[in-house]
Amino acid sequence: MEPPHKHPRRNDEPTMSPSLPDLSTLPELVLIHILSFMDPKEAVQTCILSKRWRNLWTYVTSLNFNKSAFKRTAHFVRFVTNMLFFRGAIKLDTFRLYWLTRKRTGDTYSMKNRQICASNISSWIFSALSCKPLTISLVLHGFANLKLPHALFTCASLEQLELGLYDCNNEEVIGTKYVNLPSLKKLELAGLTVNDPVMQMILSGCPLLEELCLSVCSLKLSEMRSDLLRSLTIRQCQGSGVVEIFMPSLISLHLKNPGQLGTILSLKNTPSLVKVFVFSNYFQGYSFSAAEFEFFTCLTSATDLKLYGSGVMALLEQIGLNCPVFDNLKRLTFGRWQINNNLDLLCRLLQHTPNLEKLTIVHTAHRSPRNPKKKGATGQIPFRCEQLRAIEIKYSDPSGVHELVDILLRNTSHRERVLSISPASKCEISNL
Repeated sequence: MEPPHKHPRRNDEPTMSPSLPDLSTLPELVLIHILSFMDPKEAVQTCILSKRWRNLWTYVTSLNFNKSAFKRTAHFVRFVTNMLFFRGAIKLDTFRLYWLTRKRTGDTYSMKNRQICASNISSWIFSALSCKPLTISLVLHGFANLKLPHALFTCASLEQLELGLYDCNNEEVIGTKYVNLPSLKKLELAGLTVNDPVMQMILSGCPLLEELCLSVCSLKLSEMRSDLLRSLTIRQCQGSGVVEIFMPSLISLHLKNPGQLGTILSLKNTPSLVKVFVFSNYFQGYSFSAAEFEFFTCLTSATDLKLYGSGVMALLEQIGLNCPVFDNLKRLTFGRWQINNNLDLLCRLLQHTPNLEKLTIVHTAHRSPRNPKKKGATGQIPFRCEQLRAIEIKYSDPSGVHELVDILLRNTSHRERVLSISPASKCEISNL
């Protein structure tokens, strides 16, 4: 009789749950697709799993390099250089590079090392371009000597391009005399100085461009012309003067500025414009120009209008009874305003939206003791919205909501009217 074992025998072969698939049975194309969603460091580490995995990482179609994932700059530079070298010219869909440098005190890091790093960035872009990418995203900060290669602006395969270049000597960073991107459909520029020659070069060199986004840019423009552009976004840009817009295919316009809107848009030819978002906070006592009044009156073709910020509310107050009629407006979003202070303003605007179907009010806040109710703001101005069938109110303070609801219900009579009242989430408030 055999003596009993002190410990039960262990099965040397690992068991797998029958509900989980064995990765070894998946086709290589599926494995490569999975690796493309992983961090590049983790994707490379899979080479030690088995012989089959040894070179799979070189076929990933998406590369996302982030300097913050590395403690040492030298390690990051070596890793990116080696990965691009070993994968060669294999087809690449997406190339992203995110590198924000920090100024250090007491050493000579900023000048010499930044020049070397800027040279590495240019060579990485060349390597990525040889793989005929569809999307390139560059978010860089602090490379004063950086000059993007000319080949970046003549890549025939590129469909999306994002250039976020902050503190990079943006007067010379583009470093090209012409643009030829025949496949580009979406362009995002951030941290750059954009003047008339640069804008004309971009719009004329991108015949298929449909979406243009300008963020935190210095705008020195007098006009923008494009026959095919469908979406224009301008966020927190500085500028002066009036920019005339000639875009007959423009459908969506998104404007967001934290303070005074230094650059004023004059919509000269935008007959297709239907979706408009405007957010602006002006300084107290700001005097609006005739061009700003004209801009608002050019929005009457919109079917979806979103108005946020004290600046927009102040503009509407000054327009007063001269507010245009929005015959095409179906959806209106009104936010960042104090309920009791702007009841008359809301009623007056609704007088000029006869075909409105949905009204959304976000982040409604009750007046504070420092900002008392305005004299004469009663909310008794009558309006009729016969087509209004959906009312949605999202509040940060429930005080005063009942008064708003009473006014809206008293002036609407649609049989299928739906009323929704709920507290605004932190995400909705922070994204305003």
